Amino acid sequence: MTLRRDAGFTLIELLIVLAIMALVAAIALPPLAGRAPAAALGAAAEEMRAALATARSAAIAEDRDVTIAGGVGSYRIDGARHVLPAAAGVRIEIRGGGIAFYPSGGSSGGRIVLRGGGRATELDVEALTGRASFAP
Repeated sequence: MTLRRDAGFTLIELLIVLAIMALVAAIALPPLAGRAPAAALGAAAEEMRAALATARSAAIAEDRDVTIAGGVGSYRIDGARHVLPAAAGVRIEIRGGGIAFYPSGGSSGGRIVLRGGGRATELDVEALTGRASFAP
């Protein structure tokens, strides 16, 4: 029986590969970590836009006025608090205190500003249609 010595990797080769991988990770991760606040703000803005659409749909389906108000890391639909899980610390500011959606599909209109990580994103809610879109 013949023993083959070249059938695998040596411990030294594995340690060198692990050291190279650790070096690459140390170089690549800090720039990616700086994008986390911007990503959290973007996720919060998308979730807020979906919440506005939900409030509008509820107003139409239930044939009643539905109001939405902001807070820190959360928003309220008809007084019920909803937390933004991806965006702890993001402040939701609704000018005028809140936005009302009507059974007709319209709304009181307004602008929502989401602030976090030194950045801000704005959503406009149209009065006539009640639809929310990102402000330019």
